[in-house]
Amino acid sequence: MTNQDKKPVVLCLSGHDPGGGAGIQADIETLTALGCHAASLVTCLTEQDSIRVYGVHPVPEALLRQQARRILEDYRISAIKVGLLGGSGAARVVRHLAETLPEVPLVLDPVLASGGGQAMSPADILGPLLPLASLITPNRREARELSGAVTPEDCARALGDRGCPAVLITGADESEHSKVTNSLYREKHIRHWQWPKLPGSYHGSGCTLASAVAAGLARGKALEAAVDAAQHYTWNALQRAFQPGRGQMVPGRCP
Repeated sequence: MTNQDKKPVVLCLSGHDPGGGAGIQADIETLTALGCHAASLVTCLTEQDSIRVYGVHPVPEALLRQQARRILEDYRISAIKVGLLGGSGAARVVRHLAETLPEVPLVLDPVLASGGGQAMSPADILGPLLPLASLITPNRREARELSGAVTPEDCARALGDRGCPAVLITGADESEHSKVTNSLYREKHIRHWQWPKLPGSYHGSGCTLASAVAAGLARGKALEAAVDAAQHYTWNALQRAFQPGRGQMVPGRCP
């Protein structure tokens, strides 16, 4: 068996960003950099650039189901990473996958809006998926929208009451200080991380973080260790960010 054969496979379900900053390309780049192989189901096509999102066009549910079936019949899946869904059909496919592979860790990045504030997916389609995820990775705004609570602690408690076993709430979207605080809530255990706030605005940082956690889980790391390693990788990727267009910067995911 070659080293290539030993790469764990992570099944990604995300939207396609034609600019390559976020979505399925961010997943693939991150997983490749971290020693995994990405199998990818594109949940929706988007019309966007580095400044804003202009449209979201879901892929038919029947096609996603057929693609998923072919992959599951062929590959051994070590983790699942879910990003932008774009519609209820993709959400049903995720539920089917989670129920088919109950022992496989699933990381859910609840993409509700773009960095520019444009709506991407309605929060109500994510509700049934929360108990099926090993970890969800909302920013503070997403955590409030999903939970109906206000403070990060109350959001995590409310999401836990809805069956979500672990929540990583990131703080970069609302940080007004020189530090960004990310917090992992799991049962009664809480761990906080603080990171120096980097200048600029980044496209695809949440996708990068969630994919990096999935990579760690696929490679056998415990959840907290995977979250810790993923934050280090993401922060370094943001340090290497570049600006291919007129808007947000793109993380340098491939060292």
